[in-house]
Amino acid sequence: MTGRPFFLMLALLILGSSFLAPGAAQAQIDHQLVRRLAVFPLKVPKDVQAAGEESWWQARDELSRSRRFLVASQQFLVKSDAFQPRGDLEAADAVILGKLLDAHALITLQLEERRLVMTVYDGAVGMVLWKKGVSLHPSLTVRDQLPQMSRRIIDDFAANIPYQGFTAVDSLIGQPVYEEGDVKLAQVDLGIQTGAQIGDLVQWVRLTSTNAAPMFQGGSKLTVFAEGKIVKIEQGLATVEILRATGTKDIKAYSLVRVPREAERLAKEYTISDMPRTTLTAELVAPEASPMEELARERKPLVTTMSFIASVVGYLLLAF
Repeated sequence: MTGRPFFLMLALLILGSSFLAPGAAQAQIDHQLVRRLAVFPLKVPKDVQAAGEESWWQARDELSRSRRFLVASQQFLVKSDAFQPRGDLEAADAVILGKLLDAHALITLQLEERRLVMTVYDGAVGMVLWKKGVSLHPSLTVRDQLPQMSRRIIDDFAANIPYQGFTAVDSLIGQPVYEEGDVKLAQVDLGIQTGAQIGDLVQWVRLTSTNAAPMFQGGSKLTVFAEGKIVKIEQGLATVEILRATGTKDIKAYSLVRVPREAERLAKEYTISDMPRTTLTAELVAPEASPMEELARERKPLVTTMSFIASVVGYLLLAF
């Protein structure tokens, strides 16, 4: 078989195999800590542009004040030629911007009629982490509501991140897990506004994508691989006694940490009840489970795979 029919059949076989091959239609991605954020200016009509500018400052300030996040400044965004309003981003664009701004996550806010929509993208792989739209009150002007609503939707996002902190390594100790007598300890950064207390349960978790839904809203599985309790906390830095783990070597710098009681408090206090909230349920790994580093990781989203396949097919078709 030669000529155009052969290449058409080859193209169809490539597409067919991409859908039939196990795991090809859904690449599992292990989520990494969201720490450095970039917030783009709000995309709003010209008649409320002043309110949009004020809303950007309010949103950035709200993210910065807990010290859970490091937020890109206006000066940095301008210098990087990235300080401009943005709507929905393609995965490839989010990855490019994430590299340009050295950001773990990118945030866009846009006004769709009288509805404020916020989307958070993973800066490494381009997938959507969280998305929500909130309707403004019909009896009040948009410019009067926009700054306050920007703060509220930012708080909603921060409160519903499935983890509340990360493993911090003391420069004097030099390692994430250390011993004092018979006790194994670790330092966890929870931010200065945390409500966590001595005695609270702490879980080290792994977050893995499972479907096309936003990762923080039902599109992932939360797996616990270690547990402990807070024995000391000062200025948002907690000392945690490790009670059980599949292996303490899995606890590394910047490992994700969940505090269930604090997670419940934040979600209850800050979630805007404009749409249903999806709660992630932790899955506890059995002690005999494989260590984290032995699990295979795929870091390219589905869109990258499909784009490559489409390019190959297009090339074959154009060749004839």
